[in-house]
Amino acid sequence: MKEHPTYEQIVEKVQQHEQTITQLVKIIASMNQQINELNNKQKSYDSFSL
Repeated sequence: MKEHPTYEQIVEKVQQHEQTITQLVKIIASMNQQINELNNKQKSYDSFSL
């Protein structure tokens, strides 16, 4: 039968998940910024072609 994790193990796992989530949020924010920059460049190119 499998033992239940200790409180310390649960806290450690939660902290690992928090770090992973933080990294993912930073990646998403960076990607959103890049998409916005590309979108703005495209808009400026589109305005020149009108």
